[in-house]
Amino acid sequence: MNNNDSIISSEQTIENIIADSDTASFNKDVIEASKTVPILVDFWADWCAPCKQLTPILEKLVIAYKGKIKLIKIDTEKNQELSQQLQIQSLPTVYAFYEGQPIDGFSGAMPENEVEKFISKVMKASGGNKLEELEKSIEEAEKLYNEKNYEPALNAFSSLLSEEANNSKIIAGYGKCLIKLSRADEVTELLEGLEENMLNDKNIISLVALNELEKNNKKAGTPEEFITNVDANPNDHELRFKLAEAYLASNNKREGLDHLLTIVKKDRNWEDDKARKKIIELLEAFGEDDPITPETRLKLSSIIFS
Repeated sequence: MNNNDSIISSEQTIENIIADSDTASFNKDVIEASKTVPILVDFWADWCAPCKQLTPILEKLVIAYKGKIKLIKIDTEKNQELSQQLQIQSLPTVYAFYEGQPIDGFSGAMPENEVEKFISKVMKASGGNKLEELEKSIEEAEKLYNEKNYEPALNAFSSLLSEEANNSKIIAGYGKCLIKLSRADEVTELLEGLEENMLNDKNIISLVALNELEKNNKKAGTPEEFITNVDANPNDHELRFKLAEAYLASNNKREGLDHLLTIVKKDRNWEDDKARKKIIELLEAFGEDDPITPETRLKLSSIIFS
């Protein structure tokens, strides 16, 4: 692990904090993305020596903010039409976008301390403190959910939705509370109302997976219905799979996953890799914040690559 990786939060990677973009993706990567966090856009070219001095400074400082601000890099030689539209007259040029609009910028290379002051100014102008407060409120709502206080958690996420209607974390948290409160119609309405690009977000993918898991849980029996038969027929993978589903339905995630891992270990190709695929679906539903997710990924990798 390098030094940059070590200061990035568990939900962030360098790839989604710093990225290259182009004319076709500019609206999604900058305009739309800046409605959530401020975006710095670094306009550069390969022949530009000052660009090569500035870009590493921008990257270092942006990474230090752990996802609260992001950097998009645009090669002006490959995106001349976009550069003309934005009236880029010298390189390097950096624009800061927030809520879909440019809010500040500068041209030419600057020393690190000056770039740091510029980013601090952008964070202040875009309500950086507000973002921190929002994250804290989301964590408090998630804590209520994890403690199975679903009604208070729902109320907390509902209040947050009134402030940030397009925040995928909040939407997913709200939807998961609805699922746990057996308000299926409202979950369906919520999912159907999402824009298509939101469906590819990891938080929404987790919500959809949890919704499917809860539907399957209603069809599962109790573990007691299968334990004796599985003990008597340890190589009957279909029986073991049903036992796993029954454990999951009774919220015994570890037992359920262990039986699925057993199937993978005994016969990876059973039913077109059905057990492994089920594990992946479950981990998507549980989300990366659940301690059982990395633990199970490690166990699965150990089985597959042993």
